[in-house]
Amino acid sequence: MNPEDEVFKNFLVEMGEKLEELENGLAELETGFSQDVVNKLFRAVHTIKGGGGFFGLTKVSELSHVFEDVLMKVREGELPYADHMLGPFYSACDALRGMHESEDYGNKSDINQLCSDLREVEGGKGPDEAPSPSASEVEPEKRKDEEKVPIEKGPSNESLESSAPVDLTPKPKEVKAPPEESDNPPVVSRLEKSLNQNETIRVKVDLLNKLMELTGEIVLGRNQLLRQFAKMDDKSNLVAMAHMISDLQQLVLQTRMQPIGGTFTKFKRIVRDLAKQLDKPIDLVIKGEDTELDRSIIESLSDPLTHLIRNCADHGLEDPSTRIGQGKDRVGTVWLQARHEGGQVVITVEDDGKGIDAAKVKAKAVANNVISQIEADAMGENEAAKLIFHPGLSTAEAVTSLSGRGVGMDVVKSTFEKLGGAIDLETNLGSGTKVIIHLPTTLTIMSSLIVRIEGDRYAVPHSELKEVILVRPEDEIQIEQIRDREVYRLRGNLIPILSMEEITGVRREVEKDGKLSSKSGEVLFLVLHSGLNQFGLLIDSIDHTEEIVVKPLAQILSSHTFYAGSSILGDSDVAMVLSANGICQSHKLHIHDLETSVQSTKSFEEMQILDMQEKQDLLVFRYSRNEQLAIPLSLVFKVEQIEVGQIQNVADNHFINLEGKNILLLYLDKYLTLEPLPEDLETFYIITPKIKDFEVGIVASSIEESVHTRLNLDSPPINEAAILGITTVREKITFLVDLFSLAEQVSPDRFKRTDLEGKPEKDRLLVVEDTPFFRDLEKTYFESVGFRVTLANNGQEAVDLLMERPNYYNLVVSDIVMPVMDGYELVKTMKSAEKLSKIPVIALTSFTEEESREKALEAGFDGYAIKTNKENILRAVERFLVED
Repeated sequence: MNPEDEVFKNFLVEMGEKLEELENGLAELETGFSQDVVNKLFRAVHTIKGGGGFFGLTKVSELSHVFEDVLMKVREGELPYADHMLGPFYSACDALRGMHESEDYGNKSDINQLCSDLREVEGGKGPDEAPSPSASEVEPEKRKDEEKVPIEKGPSNESLESSAPVDLTPKPKEVKAPPEESDNPPVVSRLEKSLNQNETIRVKVDLLNKLMELTGEIVLGRNQLLRQFAKMDDKSNLVAMAHMISDLQQLVLQTRMQPIGGTFTKFKRIVRDLAKQLDKPIDLVIKGEDTELDRSIIESLSDPLTHLIRNCADHGLEDPSTRIGQGKDRVGTVWLQARHEGGQVVITVEDDGKGIDAAKVKAKAVANNVISQIEADAMGENEAAKLIFHPGLSTAEAVTSLSGRGVGMDVVKSTFEKLGGAIDLETNLGSGTKVIIHLPTTLTIMSSLIVRIEGDRYAVPHSELKEVILVRPEDEIQIEQIRDREVYRLRGNLIPILSMEEITGVRREVEKDGKLSSKSGEVLFLVLHSGLNQFGLLIDSIDHTEEIVVKPLAQILSSHTFYAGSSILGDSDVAMVLSANGICQSHKLHIHDLETSVQSTKSFEEMQILDMQEKQDLLVFRYSRNEQLAIPLSLVFKVEQIEVGQIQNVADNHFINLEGKNILLLYLDKYLTLEPLPEDLETFYIITPKIKDFEVGIVASSIEESVHTRLNLDSPPINEAAILGITTVREKITFLVDLFSLAEQVSPDRFKRTDLEGKPEKDRLLVVEDTPFFRDLEKTYFESVGFRVTLANNGQEAVDLLMERPNYYNLVVSDIVMPVMDGYELVKTMKSAEKLSKIPVIALTSFTEEESREKALEAGFDGYAIKTNKENILRAVERFLVED
């Protein structure tokens, strides 16, 4: 055996892959027996055994041989599978991994006890299962210097013995297992192999990194060429090249993207070990394993997530007797979930344990001089709980092998922040704790908004940008000052407003009264977010959007955490890339602080009036110069400014390439009675709707603004199916476009719905809505798919109707903000009445924030849907009515 031999190196890489398959397979087997899983385990062990024997790895081959014999008997049905087998199986897997990572590849390892345990299992006996290594001893997987890149499948004449990836690296000789090691290979048909095997080649990670860097430089060159030749008449070749570079960029990014499931699967084993060590039954629920992240981010997730899950098990979950005494299930549950949200990946770790005692945390923080008593008294529950992220702070009664030293949560936080992410925490004493992690999908190339502040240009990643707000002197809501801090009330939530002078020391002219100077009196700011925290950043103007290549900061600027890096723009100018997370951390911005501060400055009556102001966010734009239109901002995915020369014609359709996708352009005068688009435009805007399977770009001549306004809609004077109604925005008549009706016109086969799938007798709805327009709109929505609808103007009318006929209505759909009796009081009344408690109630409201949804569900609503979102409304209703 020559460690430097290329063939031996290839075997070590393959052995690592097979060990990963083995761990994943054992995790699957733990959830339930499957013949396919056993076959997969057998093939993995068989491959390791054959290679180990060939290269003289005696202990690897010996242990694998015994392991394979047991799996063979289970596979052939000679030995019935039982749960007690998992312990020795996991122990054997750990031992093989230890050998794989040791300097002598396990040749000095003592495997006698492991082989004895496996032979006892083979003989049908359940050994006294020794606990597998504790979760505190579980080492994260070592990073491999190679990874697999999918390629196009082609004909294959290789042996069908193993489902291992195809290694196309040149080899001096073929590796074969010794004859005695090849008994009973798994039989796989050529057709099954061609369907199931994912052909791969092994590529050095360094090569992928260099490819990514070069792609970034090509993207920069593309941006510079497009800017340099923007006024050229014939740009068809340049535009075609730009599209190809966009496609290349997407493909290169995909080579670095990996599903997070590989990292998540290992936690099943860790939780299993923790349950034994702590003598607590624990159920781990995993969702979102297919969510993809850049490999460089995934590599850094294992340790911090392991720490969070250990804390859930050790600190969070109570012992079974305590849980039963509190009316909980004796089995504690930990949820681990990943999902895409707003251009980022959100990972949540949640338990249903005892939660964090905020009073105890504050007392410990005061004792450790982390905060003063005055600061502690002013803190809310969640804000106090976040003190556990401070170094050296722990509320554990005793130090254990798992936790209690106060070391770890600060490292968890700093790890996620180094990845450009943010971590937040929500807790409820007696109910559990949820940790929310926001991460970027990639750290290299990102779409950004380029803005100007006092002549300097800055790049703001779209993944951190929520919206842009222009405050005019005549607006109802203005920027206020609370405790010497400028704030803005955004849909009921206070957000701090910062200037670059506060953040970086950049000088900014101010008027004598201290307010920001502006010739027109208007103030423009961006709403940025880091996790659950939001803040406003004052800017002078918006330049454009651009895909930028983020370069790391020079060492001299490393202390400026409000910068994520720098970038060279298409016109060769340099822009600093802002970090919302860094700004929040450096200025200690927390929305809970502001909410606490303002509560004493607003009377109860004022707060009640603010709560009753149900408003709608609209994106206002123009198609022709004389006609103003609007669509709900909650249904807008992205707005892009493009040049006319970028459009490609195919037959009678126009397309534009955005981020590697060819998007069909919609000209509204084709579907609505509107004046045509002005012919002299050199650039216009593309509005991409946030509707599933409706990937189109709505063409607009200009974007006017986004507004947060009371939506007083009147019926349209013309019979247009895609117009919800007309309203007034800035004293200008505005048509509100119904995107779902528009989708039905554009693609009737995909979006047109005639009736509801489900029981025909479950069709009686009570719609509770105080606004006449929305009441009629919702009635139209429901009747269009076959419901029989009864209307009520407020909660009290709804209760009267329900009490008259308690067994008549199948479902109630209710607004939240209403006079006489609001939606919260309605659902409370229904759930407390025995005759009405079983009727599902869905909240239908204009509030789009996640906290509004959670508040509604906590109040007793069974579902939640957004007004003007037809698809969302109908899906929410169907979920309750199509079930048996």
